[in-house]
Amino acid sequence: MSAPPFTITDSNPADFWPSSTVDSVTVGGAVRHLIDFNHFFGNDARRWPDALTSEARRHLAGCLNTVETAMTLLTRDTKIGRLLGGLESSASWSSVQRMPFMLSPELMAHMRLRAAISLLGGQSVRVDGDPSADAVSGTGLLIGDADPEIADMAANLLLADARWSARDAGVRTMQADLPAEHFAELVWTTAAVLGTELHRAGLAEQNAAMMAMATAAYALLARHNEGAEPFALAKRLARSLCHQNRHAELLGQALGERRYLLFAALAGEVTRIEMETVLDVLVHGSDAQLAALCKTLGGTAFDYRHLLIDLRIVRGERDDPTLVRLAARYDDLRDEDAMAQADMLRCPPPLRAKLALVPTVRAA
Repeated sequence: MSAPPFTITDSNPADFWPSSTVDSVTVGGAVRHLIDFNHFFGNDARRWPDALTSEARRHLAGCLNTVETAMTLLTRDTKIGRLLGGLESSASWSSVQRMPFMLSPELMAHMRLRAAISLLGGQSVRVDGDPSADAVSGTGLLIGDADPEIADMAANLLLADARWSARDAGVRTMQADLPAEHFAELVWTTAAVLGTELHRAGLAEQNAAMMAMATAAYALLARHNEGAEPFALAKRLARSLCHQNRHAELLGQALGERRYLLFAALAGEVTRIEMETVLDVLVHGSDAQLAALCKTLGGTAFDYRHLLIDLRIVRGERDDPTLVRLAARYDDLRDEDAMAQADMLRCPPPLRAKLALVPTVRAA
């Protein structure tokens, strides 16, 4: 029996993408996704900081290009694979820029946090003479740890930090070290784009092109090692360190070195808040949430000022009087109020998303 046909439709113009003029307040996931599109691809004045936008695009484009290259290599010995050379390079990234609604809210959120981590980590490379930027005398010592499992995880995480923050204008690819669900989304997006472009260019029959791309996609997914991706590594490393009661000093060292993925993982273990939620508070949380997180971790006013100054590159510039005012108010924050904010952050993200839609209940 023949395979059912794949149907290509063009119901919208090539440059069509959803837009939204909703203010950036606490809204449902679908509306936030539209706002993300405006920030990420549009010209809306209420965009993310320019540096965060550029970095997120760099990560997404690099990962898509890597997946596209891998699929091309996997099919190079087939008739369809040889035809891929007739397509423009970076076809997947070009298509996503025209049709960003191909991306899910979850992938967009992950790329946003990943970009923030690399931007923040890159600051340590750019600060000349800053001793906190020298990871070999702080968390970097973990790569020589007596526990071989910790040493291995620490070494791989350090390499990931360096890889994400590296800048090379001549390199358009980036290792697609993503959680399985996000990696799968990029693979299927690339498969759809390449199969469609082969057919549109008249290089291959539609069903043959799609089936070849599906075969390559399954092969690529089978090779993916989710356990080696940095978010998973950071969580496992933080869990091991906390079990050995070594987290207190390392938490401060990770912050001083601007290793925010390790910092967020350790903070998540200490506070029992999901690591991704900690990262979201650092990047997009309210001033009250950020202060509550710092207070819950036992941070001093100095630590809070350090955070405020460090995070400007991803949260947006704040003038000095505002920073001074926020730091001055930090000491007035009561422990019980900080804990109440932290308790709300411990709620599962889907629950907090629903609470945000209930008028009588406000998520922290």
